[in-house]
Amino acid sequence: MPTLVLTRSYDNGRTGSNLTETTLTPALVASKGLQRVRSFHVPDDPRIEAQPLYVPGLQMPDGQKHDVLFVASMGNTLWAFDVNGKGSWHTPQLGAPFEPPATNKPGQHRSTGIDAWGINIKWGILSTPVIDLDAAAPHSRRMYLTNWMLQPNGQPALFLHQIDINRMQEIGQPKPIQASMKNQQGRTVTLQPNQKQRAALLLVPLRGHHKTLFIATTGGESPGAPHGWMVAFDVDTFTQTAAWVSTPSTFGGGMWHASQGPAADAEGNVYAITGNGGYEQHHKNDIRDFNGTTDFAEAIVRLKYTHTGAGATLTLDDWFIPFRDSDRKTDANYDYRDQDLGSAAPVLPPDNTLLLGGGKDGLLYVLDRHHLGKVVDNLSVLKSPPIYVTYDGIGLPVSGNIDFLLGNPALNPSKTHHLHGSPVYWNGSNGPMIFTWGENESLRAWKLNIATGQVTFVGKGAEVASAALANSPVGIGGMPGGMLSLSSNGTHPNTGIVWSLAPIDGDANHDVVAGIARAYDATNLDPTPLDPETPRLKLLWDSQRVGITFNHSKFCTPVVADGKLFVPTYDGTVDVYELKP
Repeated sequence: MPTLVLTRSYDNGRTGSNLTETTLTPALVASKGLQRVRSFHVPDDPRIEAQPLYVPGLQMPDGQKHDVLFVASMGNTLWAFDVNGKGSWHTPQLGAPFEPPATNKPGQHRSTGIDAWGINIKWGILSTPVIDLDAAAPHSRRMYLTNWMLQPNGQPALFLHQIDINRMQEIGQPKPIQASMKNQQGRTVTLQPNQKQRAALLLVPLRGHHKTLFIATTGGESPGAPHGWMVAFDVDTFTQTAAWVSTPSTFGGGMWHASQGPAADAEGNVYAITGNGGYEQHHKNDIRDFNGTTDFAEAIVRLKYTHTGAGATLTLDDWFIPFRDSDRKTDANYDYRDQDLGSAAPVLPPDNTLLLGGGKDGLLYVLDRHHLGKVVDNLSVLKSPPIYVTYDGIGLPVSGNIDFLLGNPALNPSKTHHLHGSPVYWNGSNGPMIFTWGENESLRAWKLNIATGQVTFVGKGAEVASAALANSPVGIGGMPGGMLSLSSNGTHPNTGIVWSLAPIDGDANHDVVAGIARAYDATNLDPTPLDPETPRLKLLWDSQRVGITFNHSKFCTPVVADGKLFVPTYDGTVDVYELKP
């Protein structure tokens, strides 16, 4: 059965698992290896930020059916490529992208007002779009995407577009994404037009009718900065219907998710994880925290959308806050109030009622998504004690803040082990498993007991992301770890492969750095352990073996569909790999 990739990480639960792959198996990838068969070039901007999407058998403007890969660019163009090299198409430019001027900060010579390290050149389509195959005629195959469009005042503004992907033309006019509300203090809180929209779009339901599109925005990192918003659009009428703000009394609470998207369950509830914020600080010893009352920063949230003839509402239905930023410290070496829980996104396994969530602390929180608890700094609502899934897997201390004294090689950890994106969930031939890859560390595999929520270590890879910085005696290492996906032929034995993209040695947050694609066996361990106590995950293949070099796309995951591996890069290309003959 052909595979559809309509949304980030394959499904609205954000599992990261494609369960319909029959060509790429561990045995064949290990024995034959992969070769790059073609590269699709995006000429208007080299930094591909949005995960590619894939629709086989789609009629295109030439009237013929093609297996099509869609790539949205920061240059504000949607590109479409026949994956077998039989044609390409693109939309007209969807408005001029924003090109921020350099600020030339000391030590950050490429910095701009919205990008401290100047990695990006243009700012257009930042988030992963979503494809709707069930829209009403005559435009029954649509894509929804957001972008920044340059305004006459020289500043960017956020817009939502709908694209007829059969014709590769925009439908109607784009809609501005705007929201405001009065908070309990009577102050108007507004979604700013220059807030980033990095999280992938969420379409609920992904298949079916009468759908709602959810758009999450980033917030800010310090008092006075913007607020995180979730905005709802009815796609039948293409109108904005509701919005929710995470921190109406203070700041932050952004939902950036390292480009992963919010998730949805079968009932249509929306789940997200917010970032830092939720407090006021007037001077060093005068801090007032609003989290758990009016504000919900550093929170796992469930939002309920209700649409009736009288209108629509988007309201907070349940939540869990594991810690408060205001309880954490800052020092000259590291800001522990910037340990975003929202650096990763929630995962909703389809075969149980668990929620898996984590963030920069490298901890995995396992909750019953029907009962998040509505508590602050109270871990008793968790299904099992949280553990560090990005480095050593030990449990969280019963009390005390999770502050790591980073940068000291005598301490563990001395480097950051942030979790970005999401864990990958797979209920395969070995039962429920999750896979994680944190900064300055290696891939890890875990068994998940869906009855108790307990997570048990299985093994780890030998290959370390940002290896040179991770092994350096100074500094806190590199970013962002490994971005993951998984392919298998359902639960058939010996078909599961974990795919990863990671920086080889550098820090992808500070520079454009070389990346590497890898494939690991998802179920069978390497016969040679890392040490007597540590099983080793089996590496099947990597892109360096075939002499391929590319610049790493910081938050993009690899995409596998119909026997092909798609690797987005910061070189303005998506590379296509297939089995060698």
